[in-house]
Amino acid sequence: MDSVLLRNCRFVVTHAKKRVLENVDILIENGKISQIGKSIKGEAEEKIDCSQKIIMPALFNAHTHASMVLFRGYRDDQELQTWLQDIWKVEAKLKPKHIYAGALYACMEMAKSGTWCFVDMYFEEEEVANAVKKVGLTALLGCAIIDAIKGWDLERSKKFIKNVKGSENIIPVLAPHSIYTCSEETLKEVNEFSKEHSLFKTIHLSETRKEVFDCVKKYGKRPVEYLHDLFFLDEKTVIFHGSWVTKNEIKLLGENKVSAVHCPVSNMKLATGGAFPMREYREQGVRIMLGTDGACSNNSLDMFREMKVAALLQKWFRWKGSEVKAEEVLEYTTNSPCACFGLNSGSVEIGKDANLALLDVRHYSLRPLRNVISNIVYSATGNCVSDLLVRGKWIVKDGKLVNLEEEKIIEKMEEAVEDLLGEEK
Repeated sequence: MDSVLLRNCRFVVTHAKKRVLENVDILIENGKISQIGKSIKGEAEEKIDCSQKIIMPALFNAHTHASMVLFRGYRDDQELQTWLQDIWKVEAKLKPKHIYAGALYACMEMAKSGTWCFVDMYFEEEEVANAVKKVGLTALLGCAIIDAIKGWDLERSKKFIKNVKGSENIIPVLAPHSIYTCSEETLKEVNEFSKEHSLFKTIHLSETRKEVFDCVKKYGKRPVEYLHDLFFLDEKTVIFHGSWVTKNEIKLLGENKVSAVHCPVSNMKLATGGAFPMREYREQGVRIMLGTDGACSNNSLDMFREMKVAALLQKWFRWKGSEVKAEEVLEYTTNSPCACFGLNSGSVEIGKDANLALLDVRHYSLRPLRNVISNIVYSATGNCVSDLLVRGKWIVKDGKLVNLEEEKIIEKMEEAVEDLLGEEK
């Protein structure tokens, strides 16, 4: 299908910080938005009545471990370090078929809740890539680099990058897990390869107080300072979490044009302490994005929920209701990550790729229809999404995945869980 006309759209959220249009048409041709206006006359192969729909930029999940959906509900109610030890034990049992089954289910969950693209770090990322292609999403994928796991080094990442080269759906990234699982030598090698091939580097950083204390004890400096002295920080660096940072560290991140991904639900659930210093990041020009983290520590991949919690956490932490507004957190899940990674998306504008989420205004969470952006951020959930377009192609239509049997995806996921965990709770 090369052309789609969305007719009489009830509302169109063109951009998180721009106006909301009412009762307009959107013409999509060859995967891009070609016209927006009243009563578009262009011929289209498919015409859809959207008089009961909100059209908005599809969402972007900037930090996931997609296949960890297999462990949703496993080892809940623990602090991060204890939780990690338990998770690593069961992850040692993972086989490629398990990772594919989990990733496929996660892609289904993200698609049906309005997410078109995500950033992933895990093992056997070729299997994740296959799942992404099967569903029709887009993803930035990185093989986790961990010194203690044999074979999960830079050479493994190079092999993955070669395997996915030229894919329309997959953008490879480098993914050193953290400063406490990667040596200084490993980080330097990753950094050099990143610069040679203009690849993004993603890394967990300053997630807990323990991580900071251990870094100071070992190197005599804090995590951001440590990476800065390794010349690791630049515009191709994306840090996950970044809650335990000082003003000086934030200044270093800003000066080096680093981007930061906030994962409020996961951080709160794992009791990592400290609130993400969103105000200071903004003041120093650090680009902010939002992510769910894995569905084992969240336990959801719903970016609508993440937006709400991100906004509420800042209001609570600062004792100020206007500390962060709905428009800002919507920006962090749409245009901000697309700008970071150089993607032609994140807004509903002529010339942009047609990555669109359609929400049904008849859903109770979206009424009354007086402040659409407020409803999206503070009231909606992924259950409000009825349809998803990625580059002009239907991925979800009328609440169902297109051309895929959801029951089989669920069945394969549950088989993988049984194989890995059995009767264990």
